[in-house]
Amino acid sequence: MTYYYLKTLHHLFVLVWIFGLIYTASLFVLREKFGVSNNTDNANLTLKFWRYATWPSMIIGMITGMVMLHLRLFHLADLWMQVKLVGVIFLVGFHIKCHLLFIGAVRTNEASKPKSAKSWAQGVAMGATLGVFFLFLMGLKDSFQWVSGTVIATSVTALIGFWLAKKT
Repeated sequence: MTYYYLKTLHHLFVLVWIFGLIYTASLFVLREKFGVSNNTDNANLTLKFWRYATWPSMIIGMITGMVMLHLRLFHLADLWMQVKLVGVIFLVGFHIKCHLLFIGAVRTNEASKPKSAKSWAQGVAMGATLGVFFLFLMGLKDSFQWVSGTVIATSVTALIGFWLAKKT
């Protein structure tokens, strides 16, 4: 019973974490694309969301995931769990990259680089791709063809996302 409560909390906080990554990157795309610079209210709101929603969601999602893994260690032998753990490493790396970009942009509070809107748009595409990857992996993990379904959905999302980011 405890495992299923943890699983629900884990899914909830991971979804909020991925949403936070996509949301903050989207705000910076809009800010830099439409020239809403030096808007301290928007920057402060974004900073608060980043600090009080995205980071705690990542931490709670990681803790609940580790406890769930501890309760069912036999999942480590499953290929889908190994793929998921590699995906989590990529997601944490992406989070740290976004954090460094985010803190730099908030501190300078300006959209000075012409490439920055494009890099933030690529961040939105990467966040969406990772979100789709995890959703399909968790949804199809018990299916016979989970690999092909996850790869196809993630690839299509990445192609569409990066194509749209190029147009930014």
